[in-house]
Amino acid sequence: MGEQVRELTVERLLRGVRWAIVVITAVSLVGFALPVLVVGGGAYRSLPHQVAAFALLAVVLVVATSTRPTGVVRWVLVALVVLASGLALTGVHDRFVVSEEEWSFGVVGWFGVLLLLDLGTRVTCGFLAAHVVGSFAYTVWVGQDAGDLAVVTVLVLGYQLPVVAAAAVVHRVAADAAGAARREAETRTAEAVAERLHADRKARYTALLPAVVPLLTDLTEGRADLADDRVRARYAVEAARLRRLFAEQDDVPDPLVHELRACVDVTERRGVAVHLDTLGEHPTPPVAVRRELVDAVTGLLATARTRARVTVLGTGSAVTVSVVADGTPPADREGAVAVSSVVEGERVWVEATWSA
Repeated sequence: MGEQVRELTVERLLRGVRWAIVVITAVSLVGFALPVLVVGGGAYRSLPHQVAAFALLAVVLVVATSTRPTGVVRWVLVALVVLASGLALTGVHDRFVVSEEEWSFGVVGWFGVLLLLDLGTRVTCGFLAAHVVGSFAYTVWVGQDAGDLAVVTVLVLGYQLPVVAAAAVVHRVAADAAGAARREAETRTAEAVAERLHADRKARYTALLPAVVPLLTDLTEGRADLADDRVRARYAVEAARLRRLFAEQDDVPDPLVHELRACVDVTERRGVAVHLDTLGEHPTPPVAVRRELVDAVTGLLATARTRARVTVLGTGSAVTVSVVADGTPPADREGAVAVSSVVEGERVWVEATWSA
C-alpha cells in the first residue's frame, strides 16, 4: 500500500511539473506573442511568415498538450519549432530584430523546455543554447547591436533556466523514490521467499520425524537387523523419501521427473538396473501431489531386486507414474492420487494417476 501511494505521489508531481510548463508556454504564446503580432504589422518584412510561424507553434502546443510526445513525433515537433523560429526571425525588418516586435525569441525556448525536458537538462539546455547562438549570429549578420540582445537573453533565460533546474530536481526526487520503492519491494520479496523456504523445510522435517527418527535410533543403538530384507527395504524407502524431499527445492523444468530421478538414483546404488522414460506432455502437479505420486512407487523401487522400469505418461491434463519391477507390492493408500497395482509372479506393476 505504501509503495502504491509513493508511486501515485511521484506521478502526480511529475504531471504537475509538465502541466506547469504547458501553462507557461501557452501564456507566452497567446498572452505575449499574439498581441505583439497583431499590433506590430509595420515591423514585419513578411506578415504571412509571422502568421505561419505562430500557426506552427500553436499546432505544436496542441499536440504536446493532448499527448506526451516521444520518439519520432517528439523530433518532428522540435523541427517545427525550429522552422517557426526561423520564419519569425527572418520575417522581421533588420532594425526590429532586437525589439519587442520580434516576439519569437522569448517564446521558442519554452517550447524546447516542454518537448525536451524529460530527456534531461543537458538536452534541454543544449536546445536553449543553440537557439541563443543562432539568434546572436543572425543579429550580427544583419548588422544590429548584439548588446541589447544579450540583455534580453539574460532576462529570458532567467525565467527558463530556473524552471529547468526545478524540474530536474523533481525528476531526481522521483528517480530516488522509484529506486527506494524497488529496493523495498525486493526486500519484501526476499523476506517472503525466506519465510516460505523456512516453512517448507519445517514441513519436510516434520514429515520425516515419525518414520526416520525411529529407524536412525534403532540403527545407532544396534537394534536394526540389517540381514532382514524387510528392514533393509524400510531403510531404502526412507532413503528414497529423503532424496525426493531434498530434490523438491531444486529449480528444474520438470520437478516430477527430477524427484523420480532422485529415487531412481537410490535404487541404482543398490545395483538394480533402472530405466526411466517419459512419454507425452504433462502438467506440473503441486508439491503435495508430487509427493503422493512419487511415494506411491517408492516402495516398489526400494524393494526391486534386479531391474525396474519407470514411466511418466502425460496426457495433457493428467499424469501417470508407473513402475514395473521384481519387488514387493505396495500397501493400499488413499489421497488425491489414484493408485492401482497388479502382481504377476515376481513382477509387480504399480500405477499412480493424477488429473489436473
